[in-house]
Amino acid sequence: MTSSPLAGQHVLVTRPAGQAEGFRALLEAAGATVTTAPTIRLVPPSEPGALGRAAARLAEYDWIVPTSVNAVRRLAAAASEADSMGALATGRLAAVGPATADALRGVGVAECLVPPAYRGEALADEIVAATDPESLPDSRILLVQAERARPVLRERLIAAGARVDVAPAYAVEVNRDVRGALREFIELGRGDWLTFTASSAARAFVQLVGAQTGGALVAAISPVTAATLSGLGLPVHVVAATHSMPGLVDALVASAARPGRFAATHGHA
Repeated sequence: MTSSPLAGQHVLVTRPAGQAEGFRALLEAAGATVTTAPTIRLVPPSEPGALGRAAARLAEYDWIVPTSVNAVRRLAAAASEADSMGALATGRLAAVGPATADALRGVGVAECLVPPAYRGEALADEIVAATDPESLPDSRILLVQAERARPVLRERLIAAGARVDVAPAYAVEVNRDVRGALREFIELGRGDWLTFTASSAARAFVQLVGAQTGGALVAAISPVTAATLSGLGLPVHVVAATHSMPGLVDALVASAARPGRFAATHGHA
């Protein structure tokens, strides 16, 4: 049935609480049964004052780069507290993907740079390409991101000559409250897909229940997340071509539609 291409398939979503609703809605619209088990939770960073100090100086930066929807939300709150929303709205913004760009538009940012590939390496390249080479050594760039995020964006910008400040907006910790739900999903062996939209969620999953799938297929939002999963000992069956939640749903639909693909790898009819 073209209107319900994932009908009869049970999908586990590991996104944090409060952020899984859009993904869940897309999956359910495609006919899937969805279980949400957020393997991570967001907590304040170890240096909570850093973002506030950066938000008070937004006008000093040539580029403001929040690297996730969560970073946008926390940056906007800090900018509001610092009375610098005007600097945020009129600054030069860059976002790693469309969801982050949409979040920026939601707080009043009219334009922002989004790379063609939604990953830090591509974002760094686009920022460098969009900056006058002569002024790049004097450019100041603010990264607003998770504590202990991948360093590649900062490292590439520094290597290009920019001055980079990092303001941690939040930290990530394992959500041990979902261990029982994960075990049930795996041990019953009734799940068809385990989905991961961030490396941190994948690492937390393995900390909670180990590198086991209960026979479910594993789907990753990007090659970065897929590499993390493989490094943790989990098989990766699907990687989204477009690194977004709609792209991941499209990848699941395409995989399920291939004759024999689903039955051969999972044993379901």
